[in-house]
Amino acid sequence: MPSKCPGQDTRYWKPDDIYEVTCHKCGESVEFFKDEIRRKCRKCGHLFLNPKLDLGCAKWCQFADQCVGSLGKDELRETLSLAMKEYFGDDKKRINHALKVTEFAEKISEGEKEGNPQVLIGAGLLHDIGIHEAEKKYGSSKGSYQEKEGPPIAKEIMDKLGWKDEVIEEVCRIIGNHHSPGKYDTPNFKILTDADWLVNLRDEYDIADKDKLKKMISRIFQTNTGRKMAKEIYL
Repeated sequence: MPSKCPGQDTRYWKPDDIYEVTCHKCGESVEFFKDEIRRKCRKCGHLFLNPKLDLGCAKWCQFADQCVGSLGKDELRETLSLAMKEYFGDDKKRINHALKVTEFAEKISEGEKEGNPQVLIGAGLLHDIGIHEAEKKYGSSKGSYQEKEGPPIAKEIMDKLGWKDEVIEEVCRIIGNHHSPGKYDTPNFKILTDADWLVNLRDEYDIADKDKLKKMISRIFQTNTGRKMAKEIYL
């Protein structure tokens, strides 16, 4: 009976389990071992995910804690963030939006003293992941199209990173409803949508009209912490 994951035991490795990947930032060859999650390019310093990585086996493997279970919140965030950035490519606007929403979601969660950290990281980083596919299929980034196209893409990304099925399910449910308030109502959903509004408010409403903005904040935000942060930022 093996005492560690066979996939991590180099005695069972084959020659093609060590391979070179081209850095898409500078074109330098970067050597990867098959069990490495990420590596930094020695030439340009770009940090990126192992493109052949698939931790889906963690869902059933008895040694899952050796490669996935040991990842802390910061490492889970960093790994998923890299996957999100690679998916969006040069779309800095969507990347920065996702990072800011995630930051706000974690702050709201701390203030409210509720919410699942992994769900909020997943939903924060991937809530708009369907936008490119929506634009490609329908020529529009309309919210309902994002809700339709986002969950399958998010699921595929999280599956490859070995995220738990119950977390993936909730993240996808949030992504599939985050433009439709009232259809889904959980603490995690409220925190995510409030975080999204903290970023989007200046684009959706005239923030110069303080009286109207104060009323909108009271109506839109669903958490006390989100409402308080909105007033501090915009009023």
